[in-house]
This record gives sequence, C-alpha cells and structure tokens, in this order.
Amino acid sequence: MYESGYNKIFIGMLFIIFDLNLGFINILPDFIGYMFIYAGLSILTPQNKFFEKGKMPALILVLLTIKSIIHYPNNNILLGEIHDIRLIPMIIEAAASVINLYLIYIISKGIYELCKERGLREYEKSIESRFKFYFIVSLITIFYIPFSINLPSDFSMFMIVVLIIRLFAVLFIAGAFRKGKMYLNT
Repeated sequence: MYESGYNKIFIGMLFIIFDLNLGFINILPDFIGYMFIYAGLSILTPQNKFFEKGKMPALILVLLTIKSIIHYPNNNILLGEIHDIRLIPMIIEAAASVINLYLIYIISKGIYELCKERGLREYEKSIESRFKFYFIVSLITIFYIPFSINLPSDFSMFMIVVLIIRLFAVLFIAGAFRKGKMYLNT
C-alpha cells in the first residue's frame, strides 16, 4: 500500500544525489527530486504524522532549487572556480542545505516512530544511526563550504574527502528510506 511512497522518496533522493549535466543543462535537477519526495510524503501521510510535516519543507526546496536545472561548467568549488559568490545566492544555498537536513530528519523520524510502534528494533536502530551519520557529515559540509572560498587550494583535498563521505552518508540514508517499503508497507 505504501510501497510507492517509499519508492518515490528513494527516487527523489537519487535526483538530489546525482548531477548529470549535458552542457549547461542538469538532466537530474534537484527540484524534481524534491517533487518526488513531496509525492512520496503525500502517499505516506496516513501512515505517520511526521510525513505530513515534511511536505512544506519539500515544497520550499522545490522553489529554492529550481535554478539547479542550469549548470555553469566553470562553477567548481573544489577547483576554486566559483561562478557566483554574491551573498544572496550563498544564503539561499545555505538555507536550502539546512531545510534539506530538516526534511531528512522528518522522514527519518517518521520511519523511526513507525519502527518503534511495530517493534522493528533492528530497522529502528539502523535508521537512527544512519541519520546521525548523515547529520554529522551534513553539518561539516554546511559549515565548511562557505569558509572554503577563502582557504588555500591545499585544503580542497579535505573537501574532496568530506564530499565522498557525504555521498556515502546520503546513499546510506536513501537506502534506509528504501528499506521502508519492505518493513513498513502496511
């Protein structure tokens, strides 16, 4: 019954994780990922009240990330090539990161509560530990990126390591959300 909701959230996470660009066009823009997440949360809302709380942040993220459809090839923070370092876009990006973290928290909390109600202790622990890992890595990323603009290029290697760890953290949490279709389908 709720399988499609968990699938939509997982597909949405894939859109957010991967950026495939064809010239200036992002083939997998983030805003479509957030639309999938919103659709998944709409399906899962009857299952737990936390999923209803996630719909508004998902909509806000759709609006904040709509610009992600356009990719600037010379905009690479790891190489020190930054297209737009104005204050407003940086604030919007930081706000989107914080709202995304909140959205992932809401989804994780909803799944956690369902596991608690149903006595799925192993899955409950899994979602909790995966969210903690995701949270810590996301905080490091959120705080590091604005400061990395002023750091010497020697520190870009640290950022590469952090981004690789963040990729794994996002994949772990997305995998945990996908497991919901097996454990929480009823």
